[in-house]
Amino acid sequence: MAQASLIGSILERKTTAKPSSPSQTVSKTGFPAVQHRSQSAFARSLRDSQKPIGQRLREVPVVQSSSTAGPPTAQPPSPSAGNRDDWRVQMEAENRRRVEGMTEEEREQERAEILEKFGSNVAEVLNRARDIREGKRKMPEGASQESGVSPSPPSTGQSRIGERTRSYSSLFGSSSPPTSTHSSRPPSRTERKIRFADVTADDIHVYESAPPSPRKKAIALPAPSDSDGPTVSLGKWRDKNSMTPMTPLPPTAGSSDDSSGEQKGLKVRDLEEGTPEDIRQRFFPAAPASNPSLAWMQAESKRDVEPEAEPTVRFDLSGTPIPSQLSSKLPTHLGLHHHAEGSHAGYTLEDVFLLSRSTVPAQRASMIGVLAKIAHKLARTSVDSKKGIPELAGQELSLRKRMLATGVEAMAERGSVGARAVELLWECTTCWDDGVQLLDDAELRDLDLGTSPSSSEGALSSLPLDYVLPQIANTFGAADLPPESMAQLLEVAHRLAQHSNSYATSITSTKGLIASTFQTFLLTPIPPTAGSSLPKPFALKFLRSLALSSRENAVALVDPADSLLRFLITLPSTSPFPPTLATSLLTETLRLYAALGSYGLYSHIATTAQENFLQLNRYIVSSDCQSNDLRCAWLQLLETWIVCAQDPHRTTPSHDILWSQVAGWGWIEDLVSLRRHLTGRSEEIWAHLWNAGSAYLEGARVNGMKGGEEERSIVLSAVKDAFSAGVEQRVVDHALRGARDALTHLTTGLRQAILPGDVPTLQRLGRHANTLAAAIRFFLSCTSHSPPEPISEPPFFLPFADLSALCAAMANHSLWTCLYTAESIPFAHSLCRPLSTLLAWYLRLSRTMPDSSPDLWMAQALAILCRLFPGEEEFAQRAIANITETVAADFLQSRGWATPGEVWEKGGMSIVSPFLVHAVRPRMGFSVGPTCITPRSISTASTQRLPPLSALSPNERRDQPLPLAKDWLFCPLDHLLRSAESEVFQSLPDSWDGSEVDVVRATVLLVRVSQEVLNFYRLPRFLMSREEIVFGCMKVFMLEHGQQQSTSQEEVYRDTIVERFMTDLLAPFTASASENTLRTPPPSIHSSDSIDVVAKRLLGSAVPFYQWYTDFVGLYDSISFAHPLFARLLLPPLSMRYPVDYRKYLWADFNHVMRTIRVSPEAVITGSVAEYLWPVETDADVIGAYIRALVKGPLDGFVRLIAVHHVACRVWPDLGSDGEDKAAKLLQAVVDQGGHDVVRDIVHYRQNREGTILLPPTCFEQQGDWKAPRLEFAEKVGGGLGERLKKLLESE
Repeated sequence: MAQASLIGSILERKTTAKPSSPSQTVSKTGFPAVQHRSQSAFARSLRDSQKPIGQRLREVPVVQSSSTAGPPTAQPPSPSAGNRDDWRVQMEAENRRRVEGMTEEEREQERAEILEKFGSNVAEVLNRARDIREGKRKMPEGASQESGVSPSPPSTGQSRIGERTRSYSSLFGSSSPPTSTHSSRPPSRTERKIRFADVTADDIHVYESAPPSPRKKAIALPAPSDSDGPTVSLGKWRDKNSMTPMTPLPPTAGSSDDSSGEQKGLKVRDLEEGTPEDIRQRFFPAAPASNPSLAWMQAESKRDVEPEAEPTVRFDLSGTPIPSQLSSKLPTHLGLHHHAEGSHAGYTLEDVFLLSRSTVPAQRASMIGVLAKIAHKLARTSVDSKKGIPELAGQELSLRKRMLATGVEAMAERGSVGARAVELLWECTTCWDDGVQLLDDAELRDLDLGTSPSSSEGALSSLPLDYVLPQIANTFGAADLPPESMAQLLEVAHRLAQHSNSYATSITSTKGLIASTFQTFLLTPIPPTAGSSLPKPFALKFLRSLALSSRENAVALVDPADSLLRFLITLPSTSPFPPTLATSLLTETLRLYAALGSYGLYSHIATTAQENFLQLNRYIVSSDCQSNDLRCAWLQLLETWIVCAQDPHRTTPSHDILWSQVAGWGWIEDLVSLRRHLTGRSEEIWAHLWNAGSAYLEGARVNGMKGGEEERSIVLSAVKDAFSAGVEQRVVDHALRGARDALTHLTTGLRQAILPGDVPTLQRLGRHANTLAAAIRFFLSCTSHSPPEPISEPPFFLPFADLSALCAAMANHSLWTCLYTAESIPFAHSLCRPLSTLLAWYLRLSRTMPDSSPDLWMAQALAILCRLFPGEEEFAQRAIANITETVAADFLQSRGWATPGEVWEKGGMSIVSPFLVHAVRPRMGFSVGPTCITPRSISTASTQRLPPLSALSPNERRDQPLPLAKDWLFCPLDHLLRSAESEVFQSLPDSWDGSEVDVVRATVLLVRVSQEVLNFYRLPRFLMSREEIVFGCMKVFMLEHGQQQSTSQEEVYRDTIVERFMTDLLAPFTASASENTLRTPPPSIHSSDSIDVVAKRLLGSAVPFYQWYTDFVGLYDSISFAHPLFARLLLPPLSMRYPVDYRKYLWADFNHVMRTIRVSPEAVITGSVAEYLWPVETDADVIGAYIRALVKGPLDGFVRLIAVHHVACRVWPDLGSDGEDKAAKLLQAVVDQGGHDVVRDIVHYRQNREGTILLPPTCFEQQGDWKAPRLEFAEKVGGGLGERLKKLLESE
């Protein structure tokens, strides 16, 4: 019979105890009492346990120390506990009997089934469960497991109230066995019952408090058992007292009553407060000093702290880096160890970033404040890697982005967290770049990239404006941050407005931001109350920056600008605000009105508030006004409104202000009166005064009687003598001296960039340049004829010679080329804008001088046009028109320059004038206003700020026409190449009648004339380079690309006049033009831009010059018929300064073309022949192409010299061969495949590495001892080469 299974069926056991009937509370009605669910279990328990008051304990309980408490009395096991274990005993007995009745085979079979069902560790699980059960049975017999207190020997001393002692077992954890993994709660808690004390007000007793113990790390754990699996030892724990926890303590002086007299006599008052001994004697006098329970009071034992594997920068709470040698030695009470790695003092950046997102507001605010301090130091590192935090140099951009993200995340919080977040944003925006807060005339987008211009996104560009700006608007509206934080947030908004015009537009379009700015910072109570804040002048600067950014933003500020009249209706002397604040508010209000007026907006306020402005005018011209800034702002506003009145059709709306009103208000008399209160030290006021007077006289010339004769006489009668020997003369002389000194300071040293240290000098130079430009403008406005008519008699004296010398030095200065270097400050162009303005006004003045020749003026114009910034397009267009008018047939004939009559029969330079004028025309939708506004600019300007410097790079295809590149005269050819999309061809007048050949003739002739004029007047900085001329001539040939010509005579480059002009244009750049072209080593390849860099101006970055060159080579192969000039233009990209791809394409892919290139070494276009020869070619494909070209032949002229040179240098050791195996194979190939002429040239070729380059045939006729080593090398190669080359290498 089969044996029954070891695991039997589950049967209901029989209980030995009778179940008790449930108790039921009967109410008076006989029904059970209602149990309301709304009453909590806690309340019901409290209600059921209530007792009469008389039965409660009224005595104060005695607090006993745990050391005096006796062990708990063991309770006998309850019957219920025994009943619970009866079924287990019965089952064990039944199982034991069943196992004893089995055979050995049946036992093995059952054992296998159990292991298969429950796994191999089932025995271990069952043993562990049995141990837990046995432990529960023994628990009542030992120490109390519920209380967790082990019995300790009774103390002989008297226990004190508040005394805390601890036994060894309680110190190192409970020794109870581990709980079962199958139980959801620990066994020690399964039988606990929640009990609540009956506490009344009389039961509260106050005891002497003991200092709380700091949180301690676990210093001991139970030893791992076999059931814990594999373990890894972390070392042995070292006790601070150097003793085993369970080892009996040795007797010490403080452990018994028989201590030494010295220890007994030590009073608490003699101890230093806060020391471990002071705490022990004050609160634990009965405890021995070496008691482990008091180990928490002892100082950390000095131990060797392992250095960090990767040292990182750690900071203290002030954001100062902690030296690595101190981070492991600083004490813990400094609060610098509250982080994950506690052995080193200070916080790493990752710690700070992590804690800055803490849910504890105080901790979060503290860490954000630390980040703000770090950002302040890191900003200095971005300028100089040796300052601030040098350890983080190179990480400024990425860290700045993370800090901004942290500030943005917390800026919506209130209280200290929000205030610290605003401070962090303020440090990462406004304070990050020094000296830019007052720059409102240029976009500062380039500053965003810092020292990482290769980054695609800057720090401020990473801000989520759709979140940040509404938060700023809400904060301004609520005004619930401290005043300092509100001011910082206002500066953050201003810095965002400076960043770019698009950011400024986003600010203006953010709902409620402008309104809340007015309401919070400007429209404060008048008069101020005790609890109200004062208006902030910086808010007006912020609004002015928005207005300067775009016409759209200025229009948005027109309506709320009426509220600013509150700062105008009362003068600073009678204002309810402090005089200094009132003056600042009035000054910034006038500047904001001027910014709006630069677009022809809001000029009607001069009529609406004319009484207030007349009152202000009287105050400005009186001696009561002591503010230079206020006078400058007033003069600037007058200049703006006068220009608006010159042509009232240009204002928005039209006729917003009329010239008759300006004349009736007597502003010219006010200007003349003001000069009497000025001294020679008020240079900036003089500049604004002359500009305002010039605007008035220019308007009078158009709108006044007899061309403004009366107005000019009034002005000249007041200033003519002063410019000869008066205050005006001293101001001009001071400006000239200051400008010369500043230029000299900027010239010192090998300057390659404009650095932050140059900013004060440039600002000083710009201030003097503005003064001189205003003086020249005032001079021209006082003449009876408008430029360019020559002046018969100057209205007053100006030092023309000094001005000419200064402007010449300024135009030729190296700072213009330093602008675009990577090391220069990104806002340098805004500092150089006054210099550009001065040069423009000087060019106007030079044309009116009687002794100024047309060719001199033309040379000056060609130079100054390359120095103009956006905003001067109107002046540039007039200058270009004057240049094309100057270059005429009589002009060239008078200077002995013979030109074919065909050029002038079609109109001469008038053919290309529309293309040249269009080259400086602003692009549609974007026009920068000039520094001196004009009636035209107030209606066309879209912004008053310069674009970022990166948008003005001379070697990029850009949207901004100014400043012009040196090769701008070739622009008519650009329109011919892209005639289908040219705007000029779509807008040419009907009278224009020119062919493609006529345009090319006039263009090349104008380029040649400009080169001659600039060279004659020694302006080499403005001459086109060899690469620019080469690429310009390439454009002429590329006009045939994609064209279907019936005959070759229709090709433009075959026109004899065009070919002649191009040949003359290239002549100064050929090898025969200078003896220096034969010197070696060649000059630096960085002396001028390469052709591929020049080509970007036309092609842009998307189309590489290599693609252009492949089309150029293909065009030569298909239509050139070995045209000599076409062939010469193929060679410049073959020099060794260009990538190997160009040489490989022409020599390898178009090897057959090389036989048609017959260019002599003297005719090659180069600055040094050596750049084609050195360094020696290393590409195997190109060397193979050289050999094929020599072998297949015929190869003549300069290209043969190139091939022979590189092959010979790869073969012969005396020419620099670097490998015998490769050299032997090359020599074998030349001898086996080449003809006699090729082998002879390779064998006889000699060249000088330094000195003068040897040209054919001299390079093949040299004698010397070099032949013997070559013969020896040929014999060493073997294969009979020695015998075959012996005759060629025998010495004569």
